[in-house]
Amino acid sequence: MQTFDPEVIEFTAQLQRWHESRVANLKLLLDNPTAELKIGSVTVESDSDLAKGLRIGVSLALDQLGKLPFSVTPCTEEEEDE
Repeated sequence: MQTFDPEVIEFTAQLQRWHESRVANLKLLLDNPTAELKIGSVTVESDSDLAKGLRIGVSLALDQLGKLPFSVTPCTEEEEDE
């Protein structure tokens, strides 16, 4: 999508940054399989069945999040005139 609207461009940029940070946080859990997981005040040992289940859930979440299905490109004045 192309637009001149700065609010749409900024909203899209914020959404992309939010999505990237959430995906990065989830990948961090998968990239460190030997780390203990701390959820609130609960610590989950890395080799426990609960930790394995959480990692499966994170894998499913990452699969569903995937890549954002859209992008926004700022228009140039020449493109608007066409």
